[in-house]
Amino acid sequence: MARFELAVVHAAARSGRVRVGGARFKARLLPYVPEYLKMLAFAESVLLELREHDFMKTHVYEGVEYDAYGVAISRDLQQRFGIEGLETWYLKLTMDEDEDGGEVLVASLHEPEEALRRSGGTLPVRFRRTT
Repeated sequence: MARFELAVVHAAARSGRVRVGGARFKARLLPYVPEYLKMLAFAESVLLELREHDFMKTHVYEGVEYDAYGVAISRDLQQRFGIEGLETWYLKLTMDEDEDGGEVLVASLHEPEEALRRSGGTLPVRFRRTT
């Protein structure tokens, strides 16, 4: 079971309360989404596509809890960002919760290194440009 409720994550994404990770995060996403504002919009869009069956597990790193997901993004999302064929993504998030619902930090968003074992079944890696 995920630590952070998806309804709260979705609400934060719809409200623009999303931050993205640091240098390593940006370096891994930059080849596919080459501008910071587009990276942020992409991260928000992927968060909105997350479903319960995409959940993998909760990690704890230096006392902070992170939920990990494996998601197959929609063709519409691939087309909007010019990344057709880059369907399968690994995403790790945490939340800074407060009285307003909190802010989501997308700590990882990148090509999976292997098939993703999710609560809804294993998701094979489909990450090859078609354009």
